[in-house]
Amino acid sequence: MQPKVIYSVGSYSDMFYRIGINIPDPFFYFDFGDKQYVFLDHREYGVFEEHNTNDAITLVLLNPLLEKAMAMDEKSSLTCRLAFLLFQEYDLSSKEIQVPTNFPLDLADYLRAKGMTLIPTAPLYPQRLYKTKEEAGYIREALGLTYSGYECVEDVLRASTISGDTLLYEGNVLTSEFLSAKVEQTLLSRDLASECGMIVSCGSHAAIPHHRGAGPIRPHQTIICDLFPRHRKTGYFSDITRTFVKGTVSDEIKKMYDAVYEAQTTAVKMIKPGVERSDVHQACIDIFLARGYHAGDKGFTHGTGHGLGIDLHEAPYVRGASEVSGVFEPGHVVTVEPGLYYPEIGGIRIEDVVWVTEDGNDNLTTYHKDYHIA
Repeated sequence: MQPKVIYSVGSYSDMFYRIGINIPDPFFYFDFGDKQYVFLDHREYGVFEEHNTNDAITLVLLNPLLEKAMAMDEKSSLTCRLAFLLFQEYDLSSKEIQVPTNFPLDLADYLRAKGMTLIPTAPLYPQRLYKTKEEAGYIREALGLTYSGYECVEDVLRASTISGDTLLYEGNVLTSEFLSAKVEQTLLSRDLASECGMIVSCGSHAAIPHHRGAGPIRPHQTIICDLFPRHRKTGYFSDITRTFVKGTVSDEIKKMYDAVYEAQTTAVKMIKPGVERSDVHQACIDIFLARGYHAGDKGFTHGTGHGLGIDLHEAPYVRGASEVSGVFEPGHVVTVEPGLYYPEIGGIRIEDVVWVTEDGNDNLTTYHKDYHIA
């Protein structure tokens, strides 16, 4: 195989996939297939040595080479000089080297000027598309812990009283900001970090798919809750969306919810090896159109799903035929999240996460889909 080189922080997904340890400062990682090398200075060396469980990784203390790099008579950055010395030391000067597409430009320019051959490669690790049973277990665990966030939402909504066009919780107007903060605390107590935020949006805000929510949460309106925290121990994401209504459910909302529920459950049932991903998206569109709704600029305005793992959004994607091609394969983990959005009614989205198996799929999400809270 061609050697791979990454220079990044430990939280960068390809780096974390290979080493499983979050180092806060950028560092070099060399992957030769049968041998891997991590280069750290004295500040992080002991931390990595303590937590590393991968016997294929050789940890190298950088300090002696750093001294040599600092002594070089060049105006280039210390990182560039260090990279040059490492490439020489590990016989990379005459090889074609795969690097991620976000490899630092100044570093790439410097190394190429020194005669190195760098090949931007995406995906750098295509096997990330295929989650193992262990990885699916990590995602299932993160999803299960995320249920506590939804229990928090439901508890607050049940305990709230309707006062005109607002909800009162413990005597105060209930807002998206307050509920989001309460959910975040709940998730954090389960070792889940909401590093990408969350969505708790109501009414017309809920009709904007990625609106995070702001201001009072209203009775009798749709409330979209989209929680997507990362498990701080395993590094894998959860991603679940549920929609709630506190108070009276209008006929319009009921019909719209039923349409989204049908599309979502139909899409989940369709997913198995060999099925075109775009066909699942089209099935959702067909259901919405048959019920008198729209797809495109209004109504159903986004894709049906995306891959989930160390990144919140990763391949494979479940979209229309003009955007994606390819079939589901065993090991794929994808979200299934059709929705409908109309400012005059609100927004409704339901999202589960499924793992494609040899003969079908395993829905990793088991949280209920009851939406009415009296």
